Amino acid sequence: RVIRRTLLGAQLIAATVIATPAHAESSASGSMAITAQVVAPLQLIVTHSLDFGRMLTATTKTIAPSAATGGRFELIGQGGSAVTVTLSMPSQLNPPSGTNLPVTNWTYLLGDSPTLTGTPVAFNSGTSDPIAAHFQTFAGTTKLYFGIGATVQASAAQPTTAYTGTGQITVAYSDL
Repeated sequence: RVIRRTLLGAQLIAATVIATPAHAESSASGSMAITAQVVAPLQLIVTHSLDFGRMLTATTKTIAPSAATGGRFELIGQGGSAVTVTLSMPSQLNPPSGTNLPVTNWTYLLGDSPTLTGTPVAFNSGTSDPIAAHFQTFAGTTKLYFGIGATVQASAAQPTTAYTGTGQITVAYSDL
């Protein structure tokens, strides 16, 4: 009898354990890392204007982007970051009065060094397609160097005077 009662008690306990669902935790916790990186603001410094200098009427003059008289600018930004550069250059230079001087064949060079080398890349005088560029992968800030060149063509009847124009350069981080 004692063994039967013990077995019966054991069976009741086992049935109760099996029939009773396990209790789920009523809460859980964990942790997550939170990070951010503040980057240096972009700076654009025009170091030299595009200067065609003096020329005779009925002549054409081309300035290469790597020439001493080519337009030059530097970008300063966060190392390793990507940027887009948009160039909007004039299609003509304007005199105080008279006929405008056409500007064509716009080109640029881009490099990590102020000594620009390589094959110039052509772009339209209006707003160009954005140029994708990357700063060298360094901690802190670093520079990109641009050279701009073009061609002017004076007609035989071109007024003898000074001609001026303005180009617009727009730069933005593309990976922020």
